[in-house]
Amino acid sequence: MRKLLCSLALVGMLAAPPAAQAQLEAGPLLAYYDDLEAIGVGAFIAIPVPQLAEGFAIVPDFTWYFPDGSDYFEVNGDVAYFFPVAADSPVAPFAFGGLSIGRTSIDFGGAIGSQSDTDVGLNLGGGVQFAAGSINPFAGAKFELRDNTGFVIFGGLGFPIGSN
Repeated sequence: MRKLLCSLALVGMLAAPPAAQAQLEAGPLLAYYDDLEAIGVGAFIAIPVPQLAEGFAIVPDFTWYFPDGSDYFEVNGDVAYFFPVAADSPVAPFAFGGLSIGRTSIDFGGAIGSQSDTDVGLNLGGGVQFAAGSINPFAGAKFELRDNTGFVIFGGLGFPIGSN
């Protein structure tokens, strides 16, 4: 799993030119996954990719959820598109899609041991980013398409890294 996370970060860094790397954004996120009935905390980084077109970014993230009776985390690698809006607009809508890898672990205790399972799926979603000075709060929702479909509501804070 560490290799996958490092690979996603490396691909994002290689895909972003030096000028765009000054416009990176990263921060914490909070999520609710309806299929697990669990809250999760995580972090993301948004890497602009103007080679695709203005408004595109690669957005890897990691979220650790806290369901009853098990452990669950996700690593997501999405491509986001931020729709063009007026410079003074207080909100900027975005849409995204990508891959999701989720891992569930259950510890039965004692001699029974534990069991784990890894699933790969697709993310499809969107949301809005709010202009709030030097931070960019955001909120959104996504469908995760796997063996069964899950729905996630999320929000967080984006902090610009470097200068614009």
